[in-house]
Amino acid sequence: MSLSDQIKDLIRTGKDLGYILESNLTDLISTLPEADQKYIRNTIDGFKIQIVNSKKDYDELKYMSGEDAIKFLQNLSDGKYSAFTKEDKSD
Repeated sequence: MSLSDQIKDLIRTGKDLGYILESNLTDLISTLPEADQKYIRNTIDGFKIQIVNSKKDYDELKYMSGEDAIKFLQNLSDGKYSAFTKEDKSD
């Protein structure tokens, strides 16, 4: 498998998981020129994939925004409060 295909596979896996392990990325791109390595890292960041040292460093909430963030925060509620709900303006 070509290096290009390996990088694409790593990015696909990273999109599924939300992260790529630093060691896996470094092993794969260490032979490339520094400019190419930086480009690949910026591309990965642009896809909102985190580059982490270990799985426990992954922050699943880092890129959450909008409707997903609201749903997540609502699920944290104990049901006593109605945070982040739209007001009914039909009155």
